[in-house]
Amino acid sequence: MGQLSELGELTGPAAAAVLDASGWEGERRNPAKAWATTWRRDDAHAWIQGDGPVEVEFTLWTREVEDERPDPDTYIDDLYDAASAELPRVVAQLESGALGARLETASEDLTNGADYIDHTAWRISDKVLLAGVKHDDTEAPVQLVVVVRGYGSGEQDDEGEWL
Repeated sequence: MGQLSELGELTGPAAAAVLDASGWEGERRNPAKAWATTWRRDDAHAWIQGDGPVEVEFTLWTREVEDERPDPDTYIDDLYDAASAELPRVVAQLESGALGARLETASEDLTNGADYIDHTAWRISDKVLLAGVKHDDTEAPVQLVVVVRGYGSGEQDDEGEWL
């Protein structure tokens, strides 16, 4: 993540080159893009999203939602709790790692309009580094992710996009 934060502009080819040099294996390519969009290293996954400035999302922890459980609501709450219990460990690693001294706490919402169950986010130069727990919809797994993306001007439009 340190090398991604050092990039002047977070483009798909630049992010792919950083992941490749860091030992990640490109898995899938979108035919419309010249770089791999999904990556894997051990049990972690990464996804390069977007076209111009991109967002790189690292999935560190994922658990599938199982509807056949006797009480799906309790089960999903247990998944939220398990992922949220892991979040402080990830946050501590980020804050004590190589980037720690450069992380700036910001008063504004750095989620870019995404709905996280729990999260911690920082600015680092002209980028955002966010660690969070998410569950995008009822069919998707619960995930613990770390996201690196451009910061923008600090203002969002009505749809949560950075201006």
